[in-house]
Amino acid sequence: MIDLHCHTTCSDGTDSPWDLVERAKNIGLSAVAITDHDIFRGYSEARAAGAEYGVEVVPGVELSSLYHGKHIHLLAYYADSQNEGLNALMDRAVRERIRRNKAMVKKMEQAGYPVSWEELSTRNAGNVMMGRPHVAEILMEKGVIASIQEGVVKLMGRGGPFFVERYHIPLLDYVKAVREAHGIPVIAHLYQYRMEPEALRQMISECVDAGLMGLEGMYSTYTPEQEAEVKRLAEEFHLIRTGGSDYHGTRKPHISLGTGMGNLCVPESYLEDLKEAAKKA
Repeated sequence: MIDLHCHTTCSDGTDSPWDLVERAKNIGLSAVAITDHDIFRGYSEARAAGAEYGVEVVPGVELSSLYHGKHIHLLAYYADSQNEGLNALMDRAVRERIRRNKAMVKKMEQAGYPVSWEELSTRNAGNVMMGRPHVAEILMEKGVIASIQEGVVKLMGRGGPFFVERYHIPLLDYVKAVREAHGIPVIAHLYQYRMEPEALRQMISECVDAGLMGLEGMYSTYTPEQEAEVKRLAEEFHLIRTGGSDYHGTRKPHISLGTGMGNLCVPESYLEDLKEAAKKA
């Protein structure tokens, strides 16, 4: 069993890259992919842990993008982390995230909430991928909110009093950049976007024209019907399927590494297909 969608402390997870790989070993996973948000950091530490524990570590990243007003996540595997074009887009995404975070925290501080940019930065020293979960964690610890989800959605989510918009890289630009970096672009968790079937097919079709190579075929929240639909879409567009839990540690306590919400079981054949695709990327 494998897990090709995992987050660490390098973005918004709570396990360090080393600890995540050690956890994977302890629960019997043969391979994991490190897919932190918009950043490659963490792979070296995870790879060293993989060598120690006998777990294969797949290099990856989860890229936040925009398609016709929808925020779409694109997984990229085996991309060249030194590629200038891809790094230029990712660097812009990081700068936008930092700008948004500063503006958001400032609004909250001015409204009397017990949080500051200095405190957030000190608590997460070295993590340029801080986001709403990190802010919500501070507020929860101080008894302002009952859960991280409450802070992320009700306070800082779209329509909330402290929501701040940020620029997102266009989806097709990211797909092209990943291919130019010899990586494998895969659309993540298709059913989180609440798209009508024809709109979803249209998005996939446009991405295929831009170089898309896969769809996330197994995911923590997919129903059996959704898994079957992704399989049909993958066959129609000649794409590979990947699968993963979207593990974040204690920030998403209902999602476990490897098994997701209890029923996830990603076969090793998905990794073999990914490796074959990498030969063509």
